[in-house]
Amino acid sequence: MLPPECEMASTSTQAPGAAVLAPSLPSPAPSDASSVFSYRPLPHPRPSPLKPGSRPENSLIAFLDHELLQVSRKYAKKFSDGGYTDAAGIADDLENLVDLLWVSSTPSLQTQYLLQIANSFNDYISSFPPRLRSTLRLLDKLDRCFHSLITGSSADSYAPLSPALSGYRMNMTERVRLKSVIERTRLHVVGLAEGMMEAPDPPAEEDVPDVGGRGPEDSPVDALDENSGGEDEALEIELSKVYERSLVEIGESLEREE
Repeated sequence: MLPPECEMASTSTQAPGAAVLAPSLPSPAPSDASSVFSYRPLPHPRPSPLKPGSRPENSLIAFLDHELLQVSRKYAKKFSDGGYTDAAGIADDLENLVDLLWVSSTPSLQTQYLLQIANSFNDYISSFPPRLRSTLRLLDKLDRCFHSLITGSSADSYAPLSPALSGYRMNMTERVRLKSVIERTRLHVVGLAEGMMEAPDPPAEEDVPDVGGRGPEDSPVDALDENSGGEDEALEIELSKVYERSLVEIGESLEREE
C-alpha cells in the first residue's frame, strides 16, 4: 500500500502494494504551450516535511526501496514474463516514484532517491529501443525537481514548491554527482535519438499511426516515439532541453564555490 502520509495526494487503482499516483495537477504554464511536447507538471507537495526517524518517514523509505527493487527485478527479466518490454514501462514506474518523492516534501530523501532514480534510468534505457516521449517526460520532471533542490526555488511559476525547500540546498558532493549523471544522460539520450533516426523504416504491414492526422495533444516527439518519422529540428530542440535548468544552476553554483 502507498505510505499513509502520501495517500492524500494519490488514488490507488491497482492491486494492493501498487503505487499509482493521481494527484491534482495545475495547468501547464503558458511558456510551455509553444513546446512541441506536453510535459507533466509536478504534483502538489505536503505542506511540511516528514519528521526524521518518524514512522511515516520509515514507511516511505521502505516503500521506495521495495518499488525500486521491483523495477530492478523487472529490468533484469526484460523481454520475458514479468519483465519490462520497453523503456516506456520503466519511465512510467519511475515517474510515479518521482511524484511520490515530491509529495513527501522531504528534501533529504528527495535528493538521495532522485539521484538514484536518475542514475539507474540512464543505465536502464540503453537496453531498449528509444521511447523518447516517456524518456523526455521523466527527465523533464527530474530536471524540475533537481533545480528546486539546488536553488530552493521553483523552476516555473506553476510548479508547486514545498516550504521545506526554501532553506535547503544540495551540498557540493551531491551537485558534483548530479552533474556527472546529467552529462552522461544528455550524451546517452542524443545517441539513442541519432540511432533511432538512422534506423530503417518499419515494414509496411506494421500498424504505424498517421502522423499527418495528429491531434492537438500529439507532437513530433510523440510521433518519433512510435518510429513514424517526426521532424528532426523539433527533436533537436527537445533534446537540448534535457536537464537544461539543473545544468545551468549547477555550473553557476560550482563556480561560486571555487
